Amino acid sequence: MASLPSAGATLGFYIVLWGVIFIVPLLAMPLKQVITNQQIFIATAGLLQAALIIFALVVFVQRKGFDLSATLSLRRVRPILYLWAALGVVPVGMVSSLVLWPVIEAMPWLISKELELLVRLSRFSAPAIYLFYALSLSVGPALSEELAFRGLILQGLRSRLGAISAVALSALLFGVIHLDPLQGLGAFFTGLYLGYLTVRSGSIYPAIVAHGFNNLWATLESSLWQAANPQMSPRDVLLNTGYPLWVYVVAGIVLIVALYKFHQAARPRGSGCSRIA
Repeated sequence: MASLPSAGATLGFYIVLWGVIFIVPLLAMPLKQVITNQQIFIATAGLLQAALIIFALVVFVQRKGFDLSATLSLRRVRPILYLWAALGVVPVGMVSSLVLWPVIEAMPWLISKELELLVRLSRFSAPAIYLFYALSLSVGPALSEELAFRGLILQGLRSRLGAISAVALSALLFGVIHLDPLQGLGAFFTGLYLGYLTVRSGSIYPAIVAHGFNNLWATLESSLWQAANPQMSPRDVLLNTGYPLWVYVVAGIVLIVALYKFHQAARPRGSGCSRIA
């Protein structure tokens, strides 16, 4: 009985993930007849997808005989790591947007209808509905995607590759499964950061917190942009949500500090060795 997944098992589960991604719209279709509010429908469909991913993950791990706790890196860590993990993830998104910005300007046709819909649905609405929408898009993906990608997939890749290569490849697979090219590019850079958090700390929990905070921030940021510029279409928002240069400089500094503090706080007590070495 194997205790940890192999690279081959990782590939098998990645195929299972694609199956879940494609089956969710079919399962969610009947809900459209019952749920007329688009924010509630998208949030519910997202939670359904998250639940199916977690279910498929647990079944896969148990059927393969892998150690669940070790495979998913379910290890408690110091609370301060959650703070630095969350503080660093927003600057990662902002800095990576500098890479995406020229791409969007040169190829605006890459902005998909699905991405425009997500932006439009992020407008502020009735407090209870908006809270349900924002939290569903934050908590659901944070739990399911981190357990899948920074849990089983990263662990399996590390059985064959070094830590850095495994983090990079898991981030690439994470980006590809988003389907949308712009979301996928952003997810790749975020995936590198989340993979580092997991490898360095030896725990999935900081990545879950950072992922959830990242999604919540992105939703709130889109809401605030549209509230301040109600005349802008979702497409215009995506094309015009840049920041002054000094904001990016500050974001870069915050990211460096967060990475340094996380690196120091995650150091095994009594040892100067890095977990990512």
